[in-house]
Amino acid sequence: MKKNSIIKIKKMTFFYNSIIIETGYNARKIFKKNICDKNKSSEVNGVIEVEGQITERIKKDYPRMGASSKKLADFIVENYAQVSLMTLAQLADKTGVSLATVSRFAKDMGYRNFSQFKWALNSQVENPLAIGSEISDHDTLKTVSQKVLSANIETLTETFDLMHEKDLLAARELIVRAKNLSFFGLGGSNIVAFDAYHRFLRVPLYVTYNSEYHMSLMQASKLTKDDCAIVISHTGSNKDTLNIAEVLEQKHVPMIVITSTPKSPLTTYGKICFFSISKSLQYRQKAFLSMTSQLAITECLYMLTAQYFGKKADETFDSLQSIIETRHK
Repeated sequence: MKKNSIIKIKKMTFFYNSIIIETGYNARKIFKKNICDKNKSSEVNGVIEVEGQITERIKKDYPRMGASSKKLADFIVENYAQVSLMTLAQLADKTGVSLATVSRFAKDMGYRNFSQFKWALNSQVENPLAIGSEISDHDTLKTVSQKVLSANIETLTETFDLMHEKDLLAARELIVRAKNLSFFGLGGSNIVAFDAYHRFLRVPLYVTYNSEYHMSLMQASKLTKDDCAIVISHTGSNKDTLNIAEVLEQKHVPMIVITSTPKSPLTTYGKICFFSISKSLQYRQKAFLSMTSQLAITECLYMLTAQYFGKKADETFDSLQSIIETRHK
């Protein structure tokens, strides 16, 4: 790609994406000097979301596990540093469970395989819990800002840990070959869907989006197997979003799903699924769930698409800019 193309893409990039690429690890080291509260996981309508470090997520999901999985979970939580250095066979032998149980456990936690699960455990060993999830009335303005930015950075780095090269490539192929790229999201996810729609207008693709539920249903009903739908839902269990996904499936539309919940009903519809870490900040018993990771995932998909189209993306962007600039003359 030409130098000027890279510059233009950088101009369009999203702020938090810059943070994860340029400052992710170092920023996390800086923030963890002064913040030492414990991460908390979120549960919405009985569904566990991907949040915080692995051992905390295991503890939260523990009541729903079977006997073998609980046996495995107990050992991992107590010996996660040791587990990060073990092979799948060694862990199975040490805990007395089957190889399939270990493999399934890693996938249930949102990872593609045991190797990636182990890599994430190793990351937890090197970077122990350091995120302040409680905002108190006594926190200074700087401390509140520090906790918010720290949670966002941690959210992005952990979301990146759950991304796979194969999935990114497959998602880009679905997107660039789609006759109609359509975005769907309700509630808070509506904001993410709209942002993605606005972003993808800058590449040479036909894109559609509607914020109203019934209009979204009609929009879904007009798509075909030659199109692609990106469906975004924080919990992955919103009934209206599932209705939209059902219509898309009936029309044989390939779906890219973005959610914080690996075991949610929505993931069963996705040809490709991306899992967004959902870091929450607690204040007066209310959890403020960040959309940062979902916005970052959609931007990653956009940047991959812009990279694919190269000069054509430049031309589309330049054309849009020239039209917008006529307003200011």
